[in-house]
Amino acid sequence: MSGDRDGGGAPARPAGAEGFEGERFGGERFGGERFEPFAAAFRTALLPMVLTDPLRADNPIVFANDAFLRLTGYPADDVVGRNCRFLQGPDTDRRDRQRIARALAEGEAVSVEILNYRRDGTAFWNALAISPVRDAAGRLRCFFASQSDVTERRQALQAKTALLHEVDHRVKNSLQMASALVALQMSGVADAALRETLATMLHRIEALATLHRRLYQSEDTAWFSVDAFTHDIVTDLVAAAGRTDIAVGLDLQPIRIAAEQAAPLALIVNELVTNALKHAFADRPGRLTVRVRAEAAHLRLEVDDDGPGMGEAGVGEGSFGEGPFGEDSFGQTIMRMLARQLKASLFWSGAEPPATGTRAVLRMPLRAPGA
Repeated sequence: MSGDRDGGGAPARPAGAEGFEGERFGGERFGGERFEPFAAAFRTALLPMVLTDPLRADNPIVFANDAFLRLTGYPADDVVGRNCRFLQGPDTDRRDRQRIARALAEGEAVSVEILNYRRDGTAFWNALAISPVRDAAGRLRCFFASQSDVTERRQALQAKTALLHEVDHRVKNSLQMASALVALQMSGVADAALRETLATMLHRIEALATLHRRLYQSEDTAWFSVDAFTHDIVTDLVAAAGRTDIAVGLDLQPIRIAAEQAAPLALIVNELVTNALKHAFADRPGRLTVRVRAEAAHLRLEVDDDGPGMGEAGVGEGSFGEGPFGEDSFGQTIMRMLARQLKASLFWSGAEPPATGTRAVLRMPLRAPGA
């Protein structure tokens, strides 16, 4: 198998490696009538396969079936006796090499899609699966490896990813244009209440623009980094408010969610932070703390402030801001709808006396993309 080493010249073939049946493999003879049906099936299988011998120097290939020879373009004489790393090349990811090397050194199974090269120099993506084979006493005797050319699938995925990145880029640009138009409209409005409404809408548009910028920058379009977005939106909102007197604490565990959950969550983060800036720090300095962490297959998002608190009208689970935040507002209606979409719970609680402040908590199930 291929570890994290370069080179790979072909040494002399070990004695007995000229044939699968009857060769001495790891010190024991694998021949005879009972073995021949398996050997024939192995040789003629459509799936490319090899066996390697970790008991010999450099763990060389001791058998490669016809499908492997067709896949790589090498004749049997150029394969047997060599370590599989001869398939690696200049653009093979070193991390993939190291992952394989660690698994082989520890005698463990490993699966990886690695960039390999055929005899004629053409590159292909190889879905490589390696399994250790042990005897009845548990001793490692050989490694079995299967390969599969997944180049077309990888290219199709790359094309899809490029398309999605382009869509996210265009959406981001459109949202930025909408932000500019709203900001321009605000500059010509004298009514304070209307200006506040427009400012709130501007923050929502900017939150979505930040989301699509993050999606555009992501290598994996199926996933969205909650911690990175939360960092951006909190710092952007505090900066936009011009509140240098608010200390911001961020405790963000790296968590990714399915990309289709990203927009609803982004808007909820925006609403919670905007709400805290508006109600907790209206005329005073303070501290805003935002936490993100995984909790029993759920994402838990907390937004804490040390403002005047909720008074006697506390709200519990299932509540969406009645009491301390006034009547049921448009923002609370948005959060109610978005939380329902995410199958999440959203509730507020006051700080324990003598402390003051309010904590908003969102708890949503984590799931795989497309689930």
